[in-house]
Amino acid sequence: MEDTEISGLIEGYRVAIKDTWSAMSEAGVSAQCMDCAINDGGSCCGRGIEDRFDATLLLINLFMGIRLPTARFDQTGCMFLGERGCLIAARHLICVNYICKRLNERIAKDAIMRVKEKIGREAVAGFALEEALKKWLIGHGF
Repeated sequence: MEDTEISGLIEGYRVAIKDTWSAMSEAGVSAQCMDCAINDGGSCCGRGIEDRFDATLLLINLFMGIRLPTARFDQTGCMFLGERGCLIAARHLICVNYICKRLNERIAKDAIMRVKEKIGREAVAGFALEEALKKWLIGHGF
């Protein structure tokens, strides 16, 4: 965290994540996803999705002050799924980028496009941070 490049990239990623969540909330995506998870058994956050997360992404979450869960809230759900949605900040791109049929049918196309724009920015910020962190770790013998 003392590395200024890494800490700057973390802050930029944090802002991009916040912007994505705001866009999703404004568009109604968050409400639709919550309703789907509660009433339709949701499939996006199913058990096994957490296997896509590598050590770098988990480390980024720790750097962001996220406490990683040690037990599942829902035995059929992702390890990172909580009562009100995702428990972590830095998510795998598939978790952020997936726009299901339900969302495509119920959210206005222009709102989906605004969300996708924010998702793109989050993806770029996350990728830059992951690459810099991997380079730092290798450079320091990890």
